[in-house]
Amino acid sequence: MPAHAPVLVLDGPPGAGKTSLLARMVPVLGDECLWFTEPNARLSTGLRAPVHPSTAGHSLWFLRHELDKARAAARLAADPATRLLISDRNHLGALAYCWATRADDSLPYRTARDFYARHIAAALPEQVLTAILLVSPSESLTRRGSVAERPRWQQWFDQGLLERLHVFYTDIAPTLCPTPPVIIKTDGATPDTVLAQVSGLLGEAGLTDMATRLTAAPAPESRPELDPRFRPVYDALGGLESFGHPFTEPFAHRGGTVQLCQLGALHRDRAGNTGLWDLLAEPARGAA
Repeated sequence: MPAHAPVLVLDGPPGAGKTSLLARMVPVLGDECLWFTEPNARLSTGLRAPVHPSTAGHSLWFLRHELDKARAAARLAADPATRLLISDRNHLGALAYCWATRADDSLPYRTARDFYARHIAAALPEQVLTAILLVSPSESLTRRGSVAERPRWQQWFDQGLLERLHVFYTDIAPTLCPTPPVIIKTDGATPDTVLAQVSGLLGEAGLTDMATRLTAAPAPESRPELDPRFRPVYDALGGLESFGHPFTEPFAHRGGTVQLCQLGALHRDRAGNTGLWDLLAEPARGAA
């Protein structure tokens, strides 16, 4: 067993199956696991929000967020109560966007890559395991219904952007991982096949009991409803526009209750206080 908990990163283009995979993994792994939700600048406040409402400003926010996450993960990985951390995306997502976007006000890819090399790479925990889930652009669109549910999500349905993201994750992303990643092509693959490959990665890292539990994890039968206890905070912070849809039922975790959404998660503590699940803002809570 590793001295520090490994960090499992799941990344890849939209529609690759990352959310479905997390929906099966996180509730099953229990209190021994902590996770970082997908970065969401819309839910940030104060100095943690983007400094400028431009494409470049948002990209810089994502990169700074990944630096904060790497530092927090290094601390949390040393907590003996935690045997695994899971990250829903990491620096690869920010770099992929900078490489693939054609926005006039975008952050140059070289600038983003240099920020990663100078700052993020040195701050990463000692053991980072990366699983890149790949999907073809056409299959990505098919799985997601081909039409954006909200106008601000429209760019993620652009065929050209999806094609460039596919190239990045296939050819470039593996060179930007701390150790060689596992690349899982999900076109035509069953959810059980994908889960088995990720479970195998954990088994090779010494987490054989977790790998065994995951291979037996059932697939959710349908999209869950938002738990009524979370509705006031969900609505107050922007609702569907900010969070997307829930993708797990609420589940008990370290004395509280958590429900994961596509773009964030909500947490209810022992005292009944409800708010965002955010290990960067309140790392002590996750280790309670």
